[in-house]
Amino acid sequence: MNKLISYFKAHRPLSLGIAFASAAVLCAAFIAQYGFGLKPCELCLLERWPYAVNILLGLSAFIATFRYPRLVPLLIALAAASFFIDASIAGYHVGVEQHWWAGPSACTGSFLSPNMTVAQLQQLLTHKDVVRCDVAAWRMFGISMAGYNCLTAFVLGLFTVYLLKGKHAPQA
Repeated sequence: MNKLISYFKAHRPLSLGIAFASAAVLCAAFIAQYGFGLKPCELCLLERWPYAVNILLGLSAFIATFRYPRLVPLLIALAAASFFIDASIAGYHVGVEQHWWAGPSACTGSFLSPNMTVAQLQQLLTHKDVVRCDVAAWRMFGISMAGYNCLTAFVLGLFTVYLLKGKHAPQA
């Protein structure tokens, strides 16, 4: 029984690490948006959701270690899956930026149609500026923010799985 308790207590730092890492990535995105004026596109906004979910999952897993310890591995596994989902969304975004495939019509400039009415065109022209998904707003060393997010989310997912199932954790 003591080994089982120590196993779940070993997941407390991992639970908080998931929440803090996710919060740090979201903070970086908000700093880029509000501090440096990099407006996010639809895909950029979609890429933020798994991090918000992981903040909740990490904090829930931490709280569960006190009351519902058997729920902790499931919550951490869901967080790892969320990281991999985000890596997939970001990978899709990178493909859109590289023009390997078409992105959503609402943010790639393909929303104009020859069959549009005058009223639809007027509404489109008075609508706010569309941030294009197929144009990277920022690059460093040739990698866009979506590329860095893809790498970050994938590494966080692998690290989470490794720490959840690694040999370092006490076995029950």
